[in-house]
Amino acid sequence: MSSSGAGITEQSQQLEGAEALTTAGRKHRSEWQRSWQRFLRFKPGVVAGVFIICLCIVALVPGVFEPYDPLQPETSMRGASPTWDHPFGRDDIGRDILSRLIRGTRVALTVGIFSTLISLVVGVTVGAVSGYFGGWVDAILSRFVDALMAFPILVLLIVLAAVLGPSFWMTVVVIGLSVWSTYARVVRADVMSVRQRDFVFAARALGATNTRIIARHVLPNVIGPVIVIGTLSVGSIIILEAALSFLGFGIQRPTPSWGNMLADARAYILTFPHIAYPPGIMIFLTVLAFNLVGDGMRDALDPRQRD
Repeated sequence: MSSSGAGITEQSQQLEGAEALTTAGRKHRSEWQRSWQRFLRFKPGVVAGVFIICLCIVALVPGVFEPYDPLQPETSMRGASPTWDHPFGRDDIGRDILSRLIRGTRVALTVGIFSTLISLVVGVTVGAVSGYFGGWVDAILSRFVDALMAFPILVLLIVLAAVLGPSFWMTVVVIGLSVWSTYARVVRADVMSVRQRDFVFAARALGATNTRIIARHVLPNVIGPVIVIGTLSVGSIIILEAALSFLGFGIQRPTPSWGNMLADARAYILTFPHIAYPPGIMIFLTVLAFNLVGDGMRDALDPRQRD
């Protein structure tokens, strides 16, 4: 009887443990589901997300959507007004503006996304190390971040681009290595709060290394603000790339980007004003879309939100 009773007790404990794990998994899944539902309630963010998805599809396969060769000029049609065959007209040397706008979508999103990833990795790493270790490590890294934030970002980008030379991937790297300070500040503040919690002390007591504690226990608890900042920063980086290309320090011709399309239209703003409208409107709409998605994600991932 005693052995059978012990067996029944062990089975009940196993069932209770399985039920606890299932309940925890459901709770975790339901929290993400509630966040997703909160995001769906923000209709401007949903519309902006659909617009961004469409842009990504266009950027992945621009050749499918380009009606003409975006690099092929036709000088006899320079500055031609919009027609049914050329909805946005032709630019100053006769290239189809719609085709160049579509090809520029790939440039804008590639620079925006990859530069954001670079800045995210650098900023999160610096912020996590600074906030977790504190002391002299925090003091040195914080002063470095303060110095970077005090520098006018566009001036810094122009100097770096002039020194390193303008090119596509150089633009990606230069922007990514110049705009990570915001991530570092936010992650540092959150990590300094999380490192004082019981589960961090428990992991340290069990012999977990600092690297494992940061990667497995600390960073997952600060990922929400990072996602929001990353979404918002894509739009800012697209503006920076357009500004650099407009000034001649970013994407170089003949590769079309929205920034150098605006630069080409600058000299013809009075004679061929239709050249400047499409890239300017696309920059506006794309940045607005990423900002709206970022606003929606900020509300959706806010732990203070209640359904």
